[in-house]
Amino acid sequence: FLLSMKSLFLILIFPFAAFVIIILFQLPVVTGFGAKEVSLEIQRLEPIELSGKTLFVSDFQIEGPQANTRFDIDVDDVAKIVIVGDFFFSPRGFLEFGKTEEERLQKGLETFVPSDFTGDIFLVWGKTHDPMLSKSEYTLGEIKLYYLGEYGKFRMGKVPAVVFHGHQLYGGAIGGGLSWLSKSFGYPLPLERLGRKRFGIDEDTWLITGHSHVPAIDYKNKIANTGSFAGVPFNFFFQIHVGTGVLFDGQEIKVVEFFK
Repeated sequence: FLLSMKSLFLILIFPFAAFVIIILFQLPVVTGFGAKEVSLEIQRLEPIELSGKTLFVSDFQIEGPQANTRFDIDVDDVAKIVIVGDFFFSPRGFLEFGKTEEERLQKGLETFVPSDFTGDIFLVWGKTHDPMLSKSEYTLGEIKLYYLGEYGKFRMGKVPAVVFHGHQLYGGAIGGGLSWLSKSFGYPLPLERLGRKRFGIDEDTWLITGHSHVPAIDYKNKIANTGSFAGVPFNFFFQIHVGTGVLFDGQEIKVVEFFK
């Protein structure tokens, strides 16, 4: 009988242990895996000065010109745009936008940037979805696009900000689910809060991320998530607003909704 109980215990505990390991593997911010490297990458950056209104958006995940995707976003008063990762759906899909990187980026931006926009655009890389680009600066008509790689550091007047997509914190599905659940209970951005501590981000610096597709802002801890334009599966249940961003209007940072 004791042998049977021991066997049953082992049969039950192994799947549970495997499940826990899989979950933790999707939560590097909890385990601390890679935290030192992220911290060093952020520390070595020099801040980029931004003037005027700055809009942070992410997670468009545009699939290709054949999708004929368009996002009606009002950027009339915006001077700078920061795309916080996952702009494209995949590196392979990126190739369908044209023969050169310039042509592909130009056609990608046409999905939401008006033809008369003349400000600067900064692009942060999102793991899995975004292609890795070969240059750090592109001239696209009247637009200058700056490819920052995985991290960005900005100063908007007297407001400093660190920007990265969010895969440094968690896997998208797990992180998105936890973000939605915690926000539902009035505790937004718990993994981002842990992340700023893990990465040693100064308490006076804003942390702006995407990745979870759950828009949220925490003024006390100075953290914001841009949300997404791609949406989430089963959104009839989750009821997450799709089509959001984070705007610095010259005085404050806030979440903005583009589609009602």
